[in-house]
Amino acid sequence: MTDGAAEFVDVGAGHVLTDLLMRRVEDEEVGPTLEMDLRPEVVNPHGSLHGGLMGVLIECGAAGCAVRAVESERIVASDMLVRFLGTVQVGPARVVAHVVKRGRRSVVVQADVIDVGDGRRLVATSTLSYVLLDAG
Repeated sequence: MTDGAAEFVDVGAGHVLTDLLMRRVEDEEVGPTLEMDLRPEVVNPHGSLHGGLMGVLIECGAAGCAVRAVESERIVASDMLVRFLGTVQVGPARVVAHVVKRGRRSVVVQADVIDVGDGRRLVATSTLSYVLLDAG
């Protein structure tokens, strides 16, 4: 169950974001973000969200946060550190992100993954750096 109106991300057939059925939601604490349900094709043999796919969710959610902060889509990730603290067992998995530092040429974002269906339990925390391609 989501906290707000959900809008599936559709960037075209065959694109990983469309295929993973990520959706945009409004989180009550951080605003716009992404989440995805646990489904057979995204879980590991233990029934929890696959760690690599959690990484994809984190990067996509953090990138959206960075794009809003710098008001440009011309960014690329330069660094990503993820700490897995637990597993997404109930779902959906939601990435909640905020800007830690904004410079002229870069932006640093903290992005956490919570298991919404398990009382917003924190399951991963990460820090990502993005370089602004248009920065002078």
